[in-house]
Amino acid sequence: MSRYYEDKSMRDEIDRLTEENKKLKSLVTKMNADKKRLSRKRMIFNVIGFLMIATGIALLIVFAIGEIENYNNAKSVKKLQQQRQEASGADVSDDAILPEYKEMYKTNSDLVGWIVIDGTDVNYPVVQSKVYQEYYLDHDFDGEKSEAGAIFADARNDVFAPDDNIILYGHNMKNGSMFGTLQYYLQKEYYDKHDTVIFDTLYKRSVYKIVSVGLSKASDDEGQFRYYDFLNASDKKQFKNYIQNIKKLEAYDTGVSVEYGDRLITLSTCNSVEENGRLFIVAKEVKNEKI
Repeated sequence: MSRYYEDKSMRDEIDRLTEENKKLKSLVTKMNADKKRLSRKRMIFNVIGFLMIATGIALLIVFAIGEIENYNNAKSVKKLQQQRQEASGADVSDDAILPEYKEMYKTNSDLVGWIVIDGTDVNYPVVQSKVYQEYYLDHDFDGEKSEAGAIFADARNDVFAPDDNIILYGHNMKNGSMFGTLQYYLQKEYYDKHDTVIFDTLYKRSVYKIVSVGLSKASDDEGQFRYYDFLNASDKKQFKNYIQNIKKLEAYDTGVSVEYGDRLITLSTCNSVEENGRLFIVAKEVKNEKI
């Protein structure tokens, strides 16, 4: 009888130990699983951290490259501005390139003039590529690749004849360079203080009075008025129609009248008001004299 109880007690102990062993195995398995999950999380966090650091470094590099490009572009433009200023006191010959632009023209024969708007950052050479209209969208005066590009005349224009309307394009840069400050003209108060534009061609100095400031869109729709397609008026009626359409798009009335026969320039840049949006400024020539 005692043998029976001894055997039963031993079996109970074995069962108890077996059950505890199962529990221990289950606990070890769970711990290993938790360890693996923790290891995977750490690995994911490490990968995410690495990607964030790498992305940050890449963004810093892109930003630095952009800043270096802007600096180099500004340095190049500053050099041209100084060159123009130093030569501006020389004698002028009506049948020759103005002295300010002789050396620049030797550097780049695409040079057609210079634009200045007093009180703004607009003070740049104007170029024109007859081969590829959009070349200067991403190339500077020296022909180097540049996000800022250059101020350039429409390839269809004859700047020197000149056409009734010379169209000049420039980027709306966030740092205010190129045509980045033209957006200020959407405020009448700004216009009142900066209502003239100086635009020299290679052979002639001219001052223009701003006639209209407006917003439009670039469109392939033939039925939509496209200010950037007007170069010459065949008659008074066509010119009047152009002015009427411009007036419909203007941000405010400048009070400046314009008549058939006036020589115009149009400054064109992008705006962020709408998709494919454009900001334009139309000005008329008011006098020709040495500045």
